[in-house]
Amino acid sequence: MRRVASTIAIAAFLAAGPLYAFEAAGTDIIGLHLGMSESDVVAELAHQGYAMVRAPGWITSDTKDGRLRVVLSAEYGVTGITYVFSGRGVGGPAGVREAILTRFGNPDQATPPTWCRAVGRDGLCPADQATLTFWPESLTMRLAAGRLRAP
Repeated sequence: MRRVASTIAIAAFLAAGPLYAFEAAGTDIIGLHLGMSESDVVAELAHQGYAMVRAPGWITSDTKDGRLRVVLSAEYGVTGITYVFSGRGVGGPAGVREAILTRFGNPDQATPPTWCRAVGRDGLCPADQATLTFWPESLTMRLAAGRLRAP
């Protein structure tokens, strides 16, 4: 039963379908996205029934299929979201990897698989862009705002 619940949770997370004009800045991870306020993050996680640990600058939560860490800035709101999948359930790690590639399509940067608005001449996503990166070995996905500048 746990395997089925884990598979359903991963499927729900990835249910948005593939994104074709990928823009990491607009991506959400379980309803959370870059720039959200701390109060909105807390409300969204509470709405989904997740308990949270809060500290200045971050929030963590155990979810149905992994562990979530949200990095916050007083000036910018959410600046990073890291999600470590447990990999339990039907398909295990290979299933998580396949689901992520199905949702986000082919990465813009191959190693590690990273999605961004546009790669530089070196074939890498520039540090000043929002990026979504997946490390298959550790089943870790990170959404990051890139270098932040004062508004």
